[in-house]
Amino acid sequence: MTKPKVPQKKQSAPAQNAPRRKSWLLAGLLVLITFLIFNPSLKYDFVNWDDDVNVFNNANVVGNQPDLLKSVFTSTVIGGYTPLTTLSFVIEHRFVGLDPHVYHQTNVLLHLMCTVLVFFIFRELGLSLLVSFVVALLFGIHPMRVESVAWVTERKDVLYGAFYLLSLLSYVRYRKTQKISFFILTLGAFVLSLLSKIQAVSLPLGLIMIDFFFEKKFTFKQWLNKISFFALSLVFGIMGIYFLKQEGSLETNAVLPFFQRVFIGSYSLMVYLIKAVFPYQMSAIYPYPAKLNSWHYLSMVAVLALAFLVFKLKRFKPEVFFGSLFFFVNVVFMLQIVGAGQGFVADRFTYIPYIGLFFVFAILFESSLKTTLRTPLVIGGIGYLLVLGALTWNRVPAWQDSETLFTDVIGKYPNVAVAHNNLGKYYREHNKYDLAIKHYDQAIAIDPNGFKSYSNRGKAYFDLGQVDRALADLNKSLAINGGNIEALSNRGAIWGQKGKLDSALIDLDKAIELDPRYSNAYSNRALVYYSLKEYEKVIQDVNSFMRIVNEQNADMINLRALANLNLNKNQEALNDYNLAIQLNPRQGVFFQNRSYLLSKLGDKKNALSDILKAQQLGVNVNPQYINFLKQP
Repeated sequence: MTKPKVPQKKQSAPAQNAPRRKSWLLAGLLVLITFLIFNPSLKYDFVNWDDDVNVFNNANVVGNQPDLLKSVFTSTVIGGYTPLTTLSFVIEHRFVGLDPHVYHQTNVLLHLMCTVLVFFIFRELGLSLLVSFVVALLFGIHPMRVESVAWVTERKDVLYGAFYLLSLLSYVRYRKTQKISFFILTLGAFVLSLLSKIQAVSLPLGLIMIDFFFEKKFTFKQWLNKISFFALSLVFGIMGIYFLKQEGSLETNAVLPFFQRVFIGSYSLMVYLIKAVFPYQMSAIYPYPAKLNSWHYLSMVAVLALAFLVFKLKRFKPEVFFGSLFFFVNVVFMLQIVGAGQGFVADRFTYIPYIGLFFVFAILFESSLKTTLRTPLVIGGIGYLLVLGALTWNRVPAWQDSETLFTDVIGKYPNVAVAHNNLGKYYREHNKYDLAIKHYDQAIAIDPNGFKSYSNRGKAYFDLGQVDRALADLNKSLAINGGNIEALSNRGAIWGQKGKLDSALIDLDKAIELDPRYSNAYSNRALVYYSLKEYEKVIQDVNSFMRIVNEQNADMINLRALANLNLNKNQEALNDYNLAIQLNPRQGVFFQNRSYLLSKLGDKKNALSDILKAQQLGVNVNPQYINFLKQP
C-alpha cells in the first residue's frame, strides 16, 4: 500500500516577497549611509588638477563645435580616450554651465548607483543578505573611494564603474536564464564602460571569474564565449597605449629602469592590499621613490607567498580564490610596471578591484560568526565599519578646492613638484602673488626641468608687470619644451607688448598650429593683428576665440568693434559696442568708444550721455571733447 502524498502548502505571495523587500530596504540603507558620508562634496569647487583640461578648458565641453559628437568621439584628453565621460560633461555644461556643484552631484549619484549594483550582483550570485550588504557597504564608504567620487575628473571611475557593474549583473542573469537579451546587455554595457575609461578592458577576465564562481573551475568554453569581449579589450587597449604614447604619458624607463618597475608593481600590489584593511597616509599623489629599497624587493616575496596561499585555497575555499583573483585581474593593468602618470599608486585604481577583496572580507566575517566569538566579532565588525566611515568623512574635505588638495599632498609629500606648481597656480588665480611665486620657486627647485612651473611663474610675473622676468621664465620653459602652448601664447603677448610684432606672430601662429582650439592664442593674436592694422584678421580671430569658449566676451567684442570701425563698418561696430556694454556695463572705456562712434555718426546727444557715463566710471575724458558735444 503506497503512502499518500501530503499536499505541499503553497507559499503565500507576502512570504515570497519578503526577501525582496529586505533586499530593497538594505539597498536603501546603503544609499542613505553612503550619501551622508559623501554629502559634503556636493558643495565643493573644481580643482586645477585635470578638471581644467577635462571640463572648464575643454573646447568640446565649453565650446560650440558644429560637429560636436564627432569631435567628442575622435578626441582624447591627456592621452585618455574617454568620450562618454566627456559627453556627460558636455550635457551638464549645456544645462548648468560651469556650476561645480552639479558635476559633484552627478559623481555622487553614480557612486550610489554603483554601490547598489554591487549589492544586487552578490544577491544574484546567491550570497546571503549579510555578505551582500557588507561587500556593498565597504564599497560605498571605504576611504579609498574618496578620490573617485569627490574629484570631478574621476567621473571616469564612477561612470565606467556603473557600466562595468551593470555588465556583470546582466551576465549573471544571462547565466541563469540563457536569454540572449541579457548577453546583448552585457556586451553593450561593456562597450559603454570602455568608452568611459580604459580600465574597463579587464571586464572579460571579471566575467570569467563569475564563471568560476558558479562552476568552481576554469574551462576552455568560458574563454571561447568571451571572444567578442576580448577582441574589444584588445582594440581599446591598443588604442589606449597609442594615445598615451602620443601624449608622452607612457613611461617604461623614464622614472626607473624596467627591471626595477617589476618590483614597483609588486610593491604597489602590496600597498593596495594593506590599504584595503588599513587605509593609511592617503594622498592625491604618491610620488615615485628616488630609488628602490629593501621593502620593494621583499614585496615580490610577499606577493608570491600570497599567490601560493590563494592557489592552495582554491579547493578548500573557492570563495576566497574567486575574490582574490577578481581583485588581481582588475588591478594588474594598473600596477605601473609600464608607467602612465604622476605616481606609482593611486586610490582611484582600486574602484572596481576592491570589490573582490571586500567579498573575501565579508565571506570570512560570515564564517567567523559561526564560532563562539560571534558577539565580539559583531561588535568589532561594526566598530571597524564606523572607523572606515569616519576616515572617509575626514578625507572628503581634502578635495574641497585646489588649495586644500595640494596643501594636503605637500603636508605628506613635501617634494612633489606638481603639487607646488598647482598650489601656486591656485594662489595666482586668487591674486596672492607672493604665495604663488613662493610655490613656483619650490616646484622649480624640486624639478629644474619643470617647464610648466617656469611658464606659470612667468605668467605671475607678467601679471605683476615684471615683463622681463616673465620673458626670462617663458624662454626657459620653451627651451625645455618648445611645444608648451601656453608659454608660446604668453610669450607672444609679451612680444606684442614690446612692439616685436613679427616675433609675436611666430609664437602665436605656432601655438595655434599645435592646438587649433587654444582660445588664448587667438585673443592674443587678435591684439597683435590690431597693432598691425590687419582688421579683417582681428575679426576672424575674435570670432574663433568666442566660438571656442562658447561665450560672449565683452573685451573681445570691444576689440572687434574697433576693427569694424576701422573698416568703416559703422553699424557692425555699433552693434558690438552695444553688446559689449550689455555684457559689462561697468567698463567705462566701452562707453567712451561708443561715444566716439556716435559722435562720428552725428548723434551728439547720445555721444554726450556715453562720455559722461565713461567719466563717471573712471575714464579720464578730455574736457574739450565734452564741450564739443555740448555745442548745438
